[in-house]
Amino acid sequence: MKPLITIVAHTDLNRFKMQTTTIPTAYTSSIEKAGGVPLILPFTKRTENIPAMAAHAHGFLFPGGIDMDPIFYNEPPVKEIGKTDKALDIFQMAVLNLAIQAKKPILAICRGAQLVNVALGGSLFQDIATQLTTPVLKHTQETISFDVDHPVEFTPGSRLHKLFGHKIMINSRHHQSIKIPGKDLIITARAPDGVIEAAQHKNLPMDLIQWHPELLMQKDNEMLPLFKAFVKRCSPR
Repeated sequence: MKPLITIVAHTDLNRFKMQTTTIPTAYTSSIEKAGGVPLILPFTKRTENIPAMAAHAHGFLFPGGIDMDPIFYNEPPVKEIGKTDKALDIFQMAVLNLAIQAKKPILAICRGAQLVNVALGGSLFQDIATQLTTPVLKHTQETISFDVDHPVEFTPGSRLHKLFGHKIMINSRHHQSIKIPGKDLIITARAPDGVIEAAQHKNLPMDLIQWHPELLMQKDNEMLPLFKAFVKRCSPR
């Protein structure tokens, strides 16, 4: 049986200005290429339904998206913050809490990584370019492409170090990042300017990735080891 990977949805407005459940197909195709079966878990305000909706999940993927509301890490918003949606934050954190309680494998990408960090008591740089004191790389690009932008170095002994070695080139499509790591998170990758690019949980099968491996997967298979390792951790036993 192939692992069933639940991808936690976002919301957006369609051309009729109606709220829709949405997930880029880059996430579903990456899971399929790695040997998993993707299943999208739709947004709901009825959080009591989430256990039934996620009952058959072997693992959870939290994808990229809009900014988190800084109320969840006790900060006022800066003027550079992007679009936020408190209802979406509440929904995704409810799914995350369920996944953590069940000790299911979690792969959190971009916004997903920030969501996990905040849910574990951490905080974020709301805007890297204006809040980071060290020289800052251009972490936010104007266009979506499948090319790489800068290197990251991995912490020896981390899961990512075992997959990729000391250093790789990654893409960069974010203006926020982890500031104070959440409880039991271990930093596993940094950009040359010090921005945290990845973390793993001390005890749980959870990886946080700040870049967009699902986009790089549309060009080549350099990120395939990451998705394969995640799917393998989700394999039913």
